[in-house]
Amino acid sequence: MTSTGTGGHIGIAIASGMLKGVFGHGVLSAFEERGLRARVYGTASSSVLSGGLAAVGRARETGVAYWHKAAAGAAGTGMSQVVLGSIEEYGPTLRAGLFRAGAPAFLLATSKVTDPEAAEVTQGPGAKELGRQLLRNIFTGDRGWVEKNLATTVFSSQPDTAGEGPKLTPENFDAVSYASTRMLHAWAVPAEVDGEAYVDASYTCACPAREVAATGVSVLIAIGADPFPVFRDIYASEEIVDGSTIDGATVHVIKPDEDLKTLGVDYAAATPEGLTSAYDWGLAAGHRFLDAQAGLLGQAGKPAS
Repeated sequence: MTSTGTGGHIGIAIASGMLKGVFGHGVLSAFEERGLRARVYGTASSSVLSGGLAAVGRARETGVAYWHKAAAGAAGTGMSQVVLGSIEEYGPTLRAGLFRAGAPAFLLATSKVTDPEAAEVTQGPGAKELGRQLLRNIFTGDRGWVEKNLATTVFSSQPDTAGEGPKLTPENFDAVSYASTRMLHAWAVPAEVDGEAYVDASYTCACPAREVAATGVSVLIAIGADPFPVFRDIYASEEIVDGSTIDGATVHVIKPDEDLKTLGVDYAAATPEGLTSAYDWGLAAGHRFLDAQAGLLGQAGKPAS
């Protein structure tokens, strides 16, 4: 990759990946160590916490500890309780930091259920089987149900900066954060925002790169959780290509060189040792990126106006 230079604004879009999101948290921690602060952070599903911590300057402080707790919970109480527990623990810090004057813009992607009958299914006992079918559809590329019943909905802490999407506020932050993570096959607790049904962002927007680029940044860093291409959604409908341009923003992609499964980290299960190693991989990748892109550090610390 060639240096982009200075003079613009940086946006960061962090892809979902469940427990594999620990890699992205490591990358963001390296950025924090080096003083790189984005103007806009775009998050989806499991990246909400790591992206939020980065936006408030607490990614490195939290480090891998959150992921150890999340993995233990996933093996015990279930994913809904893991996420609800993390929101209870970290929500006060994120709400205090994300909505203060001068904070970076924070985008939180979700999938809104647009059809009333589909909403009833997602909120009821049929949700798990539907979720399993949607996962099977990944292998065939069948997006029929998603296209018919879901709409990407990106909440923004600064709507004037990030377009006409709904506003993310301290009052709805917890509900939107949970909704963004709700994969139907494994999350037992339904998700609602203002009385309307939502499901995991990953079905429609696993990496909100386009939404971040649309805010007017000149550099877009997309962070993935797997060694294969970073896609917009779990159905691989659109690749986010390193070196490309989206809405005038130059795209840089950071992702693991190898599958984190080699370390013992998969989407829904991980060993403590594997999580620590995957976080360290992310740290190293973040530092390597900034060593190669030293000009970006001149753009650090420029929050949205």
